[in-house]
Amino acid sequence: MGQMRMNGSWRGGLVLSLGWGFLLLALALSPGGPVSAETPSEAFSGLPIHVQNGGVHFEGSRLDLGTIQGDQYAGRFPNGVTLYYTLDVALQQTMEALFRQYRVPYGAFVAMDPNTGRILALVEYSSAPAQSDPLTLRATFPAASIFKLVTASALLEEKKVSPDTVIRFRGGIYRLGPRNWTDDPRRDRESMTFAEALARSCNVVFAKSALRYLDRNKLLHYAEAFRFNQPIPFEFPVQISRAQIDEGSQSLAYSSAGFGDVGLSPLHAAMIAASIADGGQMMAPYLISKIAGPHGEELFSAQPRLLATAITPETAQALREMMAITVVKGTSRKAFRPRKGHALPRGITIGGKTGTLTGEDPKGKYSWFVGMAPLEAPEIAVAALVINRPLWRVKSSFIAREGFSAYFKPELFKSTLVRKAANR
Repeated sequence: MGQMRMNGSWRGGLVLSLGWGFLLLALALSPGGPVSAETPSEAFSGLPIHVQNGGVHFEGSRLDLGTIQGDQYAGRFPNGVTLYYTLDVALQQTMEALFRQYRVPYGAFVAMDPNTGRILALVEYSSAPAQSDPLTLRATFPAASIFKLVTASALLEEKKVSPDTVIRFRGGIYRLGPRNWTDDPRRDRESMTFAEALARSCNVVFAKSALRYLDRNKLLHYAEAFRFNQPIPFEFPVQISRAQIDEGSQSLAYSSAGFGDVGLSPLHAAMIAASIADGGQMMAPYLISKIAGPHGEELFSAQPRLLATAITPETAQALREMMAITVVKGTSRKAFRPRKGHALPRGITIGGKTGTLTGEDPKGKYSWFVGMAPLEAPEIAVAALVINRPLWRVKSSFIAREGFSAYFKPELFKSTLVRKAANR
């Protein structure tokens, strides 16, 4: 039977952990009993944590979320030092229950506040053999069409296209090769706007646009602006999302459409969505909100930190408007279509981008969704990843939809499937 990857402890029938195999704190690291600490360095002595560059860092330890205190998770060391986490309790528990219900081979969900970098949910699940590294921080997953957001950013930022630019093509929207990405006015009888191409994830439109207006260095520049090929600061090590684009038109065409040698972690995917939500600014993600000493004295308090400016506010606004089409009449329209029993609150506008590709580490069919809501003033950005094999159990768009529902209306969240899972 599939399990959340955790320390195996259950409280009140709900799992009070991140679900990471490597995140259980060895509480026996320091002697029991409160001790006085005049400075943070004294308080942290003997503990596998330190504060550096404005953030908390764990030294290869395992972290236990401990118990829920009020409306937050808190974990206490034997010496009295207490860690307080940024997680939204209702959202975290709802998504844990959702993954348990569907028992996908592998699944991950990350949610964050795009304006601050605060992590709201960090969940992973596996009914298949456990992986050695946490799924939320691994970058072995192919980025697939999520990388189209990078390509679109480059084309919009360089003013080569606008959302309304009409691009003609042939051979259908998913087929991709030299036979259909080469311009031929006599045969290119299909057409769509660039905005529609993003919403429907039209491979050939992105390949043709990149070949026409970009080059390898330009596309790589924007990938690195979104922190590909660069480290991501976090409390725990995050694998670098590698983007390799070789010389030549074929590599450029395939990469621009999401078929290149590009890996992506769920945490990084949420950060990309968050930067688009926050006007192009990418905030450093953080999981620990504060640390208190044995007598309640404050030893650390997290402050939002700007990590990078990926794109201009104008480009980010255009992307959000284009991503809105994805959930209305694009690749995730079925998941977000209003219907009886649909848990998504009325009036919440959502933007998103999907990606689908077969991968090998772990082996399976990868389904991505990244997005934000509400579009007018985004409060939450999410990344959902589901790896199915051999049959599809659930898609990432559905996982994301339930995440949005749980965040905006937790008291009205009436998904029967989630209720059943939580009561197991």
